[in-house]
Amino acid sequence: MSSAPADSSTRPYRIEKSPPSKLRLTGSAASLDGLLLTLEVALAEHDTTRLLDLMIDEREYREILYPAFPAAHPPINASFETLWITHFPDAYRGLMLLLRRYGGRDVRILNLRFDRPDQDFVNFTLHETSHVDAEIDGVREDDLRLFGSVVRVGDQWKVLSYPDD
Repeated sequence: MSSAPADSSTRPYRIEKSPPSKLRLTGSAASLDGLLLTLEVALAEHDTTRLLDLMIDEREYREILYPAFPAAHPPINASFETLWITHFPDAYRGLMLLLRRYGGRDVRILNLRFDRPDQDFVNFTLHETSHVDAEIDGVREDDLRLFGSVVRVGDQWKVLSYPDD
């Protein structure tokens, strides 16, 4: 798994702590293991809706993630719309690619690791760039990209993106 959260004290901007009522995710898993199990089941059932529900939606991105991302602050100051319109189409394309490759198959995740240390964004933690070792229809395959990054908000877990490569 990944290491401790990166130190947020070096960030050149302040992230305001949101009340718990603003930090609710819909369709989230209650743990990382729950997220992985949901992913496995959704793939086996070729369930586009469940995989989409497992991904951060527009409201969650706007209210929880966007205010904390560096691109939303100087010197970039990108608007929500700019970041969302560059994020969502790629993530959705990745979801469709994932279903084409693994939909209807028996996927069992054996190991998960992230490329970077966890990043603490006050209201959520970002676990970036996942790599999975899994059994696909009983055959071991290593270093798969079943999903990109994962977001944890308290005890709620969701996929930020599905890789489109």
